[in-house]
Amino acid sequence: MTWVGGSKAGGSGQQPIKVVGDVTRAGYNLLNGRNAADTASISPSSCNNGMVCSTWPSPQDATTFANRVLGEQQQRTCEGCTKTTSTAGVGLTPLIQESYDSKLKALQELISGNKSLTQENLSQASSSSLPVTRGVVEALRSEHDQDILAKRLASELALSDVLGKALLLQ
Repeated sequence: MTWVGGSKAGGSGQQPIKVVGDVTRAGYNLLNGRNAADTASISPSSCNNGMVCSTWPSPQDATTFANRVLGEQQQRTCEGCTKTTSTAGVGLTPLIQESYDSKLKALQELISGNKSLTQENLSQASSSSLPVTRGVVEALRSEHDQDILAKRLASELALSDVLGKALLLQ
């Protein structure tokens, strides 16, 4: 069967059709004006601040995210072979927790002064739609409820980070 990018897939002696992965790769490439089957990374200078290539530098990175969240379903059309193989995804909750842990650690290091307020360090604490600025960190440093506020901010940043990626994936 002719599949995404014009290659044959799903038949005897062919790669299985990877429903989530192949469609994600094709969508990534088409959104970036490339051939649907392209597997090359997009350099930051070629990305031109595009949302998709800024989030995932390569189609494989986007596919890895999609497979982790959604799972994968492989289809074959050949005689005598296993027709469908499925792998479950984990959903968004574990990714939100991982992002929370990472954002909280980055925030705590900035607030405590263990890390300087460089753009790189601030961006590690930020999400693409919710930036953490020098002013935010300095305001948190002077708060009595600093720990609670940092945890709340990390929660919002993690949710923003993961849901932003999920919306791009759709």
